[in-house]
Amino acid sequence: MRQHFLLWMVVLLGAVQAQETIIYRGFAELRQPQTLPQNEWIWEPGETLFQSLVPGTLRLIGVTEQSRQVQVAAPQTPLSAYVGKEVQFYWEGQWRKATLVSAERSLYLYEGRYLVGLPGTVAYPDPSGFNATPGPRVIFRYQGGGVGTLAYLTRGLTWSLRYTLEDGELTGWATLSNALGRTVRLGRTDLVAGSVPLLEGGFSVPTPRPETRMLQAAPAIADEAAFVGEAAGTYRYRLPGEVTLEAGLTELPFLRTRVQPVYLWRLQAGFSTERELALVRGFRFAAPENLAAGVVSIREQGVFVGQAAAGDTARGNDVSLMLGPDPEGRAIRQVEQQARNRFRVTTRVQNPKSYPVEVEIQEAMPQPFSLEGEGLERIPEGYRLRFTLAPNQSRTYTYTVTLQQR
Repeated sequence: MRQHFLLWMVVLLGAVQAQETIIYRGFAELRQPQTLPQNEWIWEPGETLFQSLVPGTLRLIGVTEQSRQVQVAAPQTPLSAYVGKEVQFYWEGQWRKATLVSAERSLYLYEGRYLVGLPGTVAYPDPSGFNATPGPRVIFRYQGGGVGTLAYLTRGLTWSLRYTLEDGELTGWATLSNALGRTVRLGRTDLVAGSVPLLEGGFSVPTPRPETRMLQAAPAIADEAAFVGEAAGTYRYRLPGEVTLEAGLTELPFLRTRVQPVYLWRLQAGFSTERELALVRGFRFAAPENLAAGVVSIREQGVFVGQAAAGDTARGNDVSLMLGPDPEGRAIRQVEQQARNRFRVTTRVQNPKSYPVEVEIQEAMPQPFSLEGEGLERIPEGYRLRFTLAPNQSRTYTYTVTLQQR
């Protein structure tokens, strides 16, 4: 008896050890140490976790598995326990008795007649029918026992990233979403950025009632997440120390660094003879390190100027955050039609602001075409031009385009 008690304590202690976790954008891989009994172990994950499991990803590492059996209790109505029994119902000032004939159809026998449902208040003889349905179980059968690891992918634990760019300071916060319905204690935790597709959903089990998702206060963590490497097109970041995630959302500091954003006007459009073209505003900076994708809230000189989405970006590459039109961002052009299919185009861009503006113009021509002009970067679609305008400075450029006859 004492040996069984000690074995039970070992298993229990193994089950509460902190989990090693890798969290992706839409799911997570959890690796939980276990002390396994000989030959067979029953795992009861609970309905919420079981429903979130990705099929084909459950593993019991450290032993040679022989088989598994997944047991999911069929959903039952609480009335099933009272079929053939008498119940009472209060109607027209007195308690009356009826016998439940069918729980599925809510059919009762009352005074020789069958009723669908009962009027008034219904009382049952005991609470046995309202006991919780047994949760799902996975029975592992294997050779041996001892130290092992339970590993699986779950869609119930995810993360996302949000940044703030304010006067050159880039600050990131990682939001960890725990939809497992219980507190999870994580040991070594990595966050993975990049495209990691999953093709399968979870197991088919009854959907649990939705739970309120609350934003939890961040645990006390002194340092931000550290970049620990790249693998097959994904970036991995490691959180410092252990993390306890309550059900809901938890925000953790992720990054704090200085960048050198420049204000940007951009035009990407097809060839146009319009006299005025609108330029789109935004900011651009070089990634100071490998940056995970996220939404960036941008403030400039104490003013919130908008949000933009940034993709996963390798260190040194440009991050462009486009925010929509700038009322002062205009390209004024004159178009001289030299022949039916030949146009001479002069475009002027002026910066009326008190700070520099970088300008990017990319214009696509109807195919096929020929283009003449100085200072333009020819591309298969048309041309590209980049330049910087100091405060109150302007620039004019000219090209001639000939649209080939078909």
